[in-house]
Amino acid sequence: MTTPPGNPYAQQANPAAPAGQWAAPQGHGPYLTCRFCGSAPAVDVTFRAHRGLLVLMTFRKLEGPMCHGCGMQVYRKLTTETLWQGWWSPLSLVLFTPLTLLWNVVASAKVKKLQAAVPAPY
Repeated sequence: MTTPPGNPYAQQANPAAPAGQWAAPQGHGPYLTCRFCGSAPAVDVTFRAHRGLLVLMTFRKLEGPMCHGCGMQVYRKLTTETLWQGWWSPLSLVLFTPLTLLWNVVASAKVKKLQAAVPAPY
């Protein structure tokens, strides 16, 4: 009886990084890349916006890995929308607008901790 040949489907020693990631220098894990500009490092965050209408309310969120620059732009945009349109209903004024602003501050703290972004190799 002969031994079976090697597994033709086995992964190679250095497989390509999954989509949305690129390999870091030796000894470091893969870095996430920004969903907007492709720079690294990035962190997976979710920014939210709230619009309170007299009777209805709408909620929006933008999630995914973001670098420092893109994350801060999204933070400013969605927080400004919430400050402008978030307080038009009584329940929004008391509950949802402050919570949305608090969630955005927590998410922005993660983005602010990132180093300066460098373009991902293509």
